[in-house]
Amino acid sequence: MGYRIMNYFAIVTTENLVEQVVTASGNSEKLKAQYESIFGKKCVETFRDGSQRKRFAGAGMAYSEDLDAFIYSKPFNSWVLNNETAEWEAPKVKPADTNTEYYSWDESNLSWTKNTIKQFNLSQADAEIVATVSSLEELEAIKDQLSEDGRAQLGLS
Repeated sequence: MGYRIMNYFAIVTTENLVEQVVTASGNSEKLKAQYESIFGKKCVETFRDGSQRKRFAGAGMAYSEDLDAFIYSKPFNSWVLNNETAEWEAPKVKPADTNTEYYSWDESNLSWTKNTIKQFNLSQADAEIVATVSSLEELEAIKDQLSEDGRAQLGLS
């Protein structure tokens, strides 16, 4: 028993935005024509391995005919598109120590900002309680179940 090769097609609006990605197996050209007829929109084949069109398409991405590439949404107004890689680039290079530090882009200052990650040393019991919550509101609601030290570390005293 053999396996079937799947074909993926991005359904693209007149504004060149990917609306959805559909899949089927068969002749690419016939499938493309069939999907264009069904959806009444342009269909562009996309590849899971990114071997063509720079990357696999996803809903909300844009398709650039000039670059023949699928492009993520522009993350910040100041960033510019690199036409070789089809990636958005900040106007300043990200610091080199990103393996040990975490940086985020600060659009208002047009610079990278080092983020501080707070580490906690909770008891096993406190850690198990905290692991069950998914919001700050839930954490506030169960704070009485935590030890005094746990509440202090989490700023809930």
